[in-house]
Amino acid sequence: MNYLKITLMLLVLVNSSVHSMAMPGCHFNEDDLGKRYPMKMSEMGDNKYDQLKEKLPGLAPLTNKQISHMMNMMGPNYYWPISKDNGPDNGPNNGLLILAHGYGQEGDAELYRSMQEFQDDYVTSLALGMSMMTSDHIGCSIEEITKKSIDNIFVVPVSSTPFNTLVRQWRYIFKLENDYSYSDVKQIDSNKIKFLEPISDSIYAKKIILEYANEISLDQNMEVIIIIAHGPVDTDDNDKQLKLMNNIGQYILDNSNFFDVEAFTLQDDSPKKVREQNVASIKTFIEKSNEEGRRVLMVSNLMSGKGIQKSIESDFDGLSYTFNSKGLLAHPLFKEWIIESIQSQ
Repeated sequence: MNYLKITLMLLVLVNSSVHSMAMPGCHFNEDDLGKRYPMKMSEMGDNKYDQLKEKLPGLAPLTNKQISHMMNMMGPNYYWPISKDNGPDNGPNNGLLILAHGYGQEGDAELYRSMQEFQDDYVTSLALGMSMMTSDHIGCSIEEITKKSIDNIFVVPVSSTPFNTLVRQWRYIFKLENDYSYSDVKQIDSNKIKFLEPISDSIYAKKIILEYANEISLDQNMEVIIIIAHGPVDTDDNDKQLKLMNNIGQYILDNSNFFDVEAFTLQDDSPKKVREQNVASIKTFIEKSNEEGRRVLMVSNLMSGKGIQKSIESDFDGLSYTFNSKGLLAHPLFKEWIIESIQSQ
């Protein structure tokens, strides 16, 4: 769990002056930054907790109160409109909804700023949060967008891979999956929705990660690259993500003189033993490369530069490597990927 994220999210909730707002079907509190926190409209009965425990067996020993506390510590689910309200018949003809799990106060603000350039061409909004026990933040955002004269709403899942529970939960919300990943939240049924695929191993991801490696390189012939990722819990999902990352690694080798590229996932939310094994494998690779006289560069396909980078730095403290901690979403090519993905629909 990212405690920096938790702290920042709690601070912004405490320090922001909150205004009560309402619209048909959606009631929310809005802070001074324009972030909108839906009031609890969904019933949070015992069945939701039972569903969570079934889908996430690690939660089974916890009481409902403990799970609720954990949900609160993860930060709120909220939405953050970017486009200004110009009335129902003014402005762009299409909507753009950016879905992300949230990166703390600074990371969310970075995402908000990077998506602002879309507001002239799309009615644009962010919906942030894990969506584990509610989809109200997504539903309210969609409802606001559809108040305009909108032809389509393009939904962008901010994820490096489709092979994780969060993307599947989002897809369930839009009735693209038959089963939920966490709990049975409200679904959204609209023929205006165009759900895009994650960036995965697209040419844009490949170019961004190669550029991030080049930024910290001194002599490619004497350097090896580690591509590191958060990683999913499920072993099969993890294998599929590693395959995508290895495709990125092969692109780097084909378009540079780096000696080697290796992909690793932390499986950050897995049981402690699994994560420790992954960390140990990465340490072994770093130490072996150093012994061979190779300089070790570390890059990631993490979306934000405000995610698990601090824990990564702690994991490998004392080892000789250079880490470019930037996330993909801050790079201009990420926005180009969004544009091309929309155009291909």
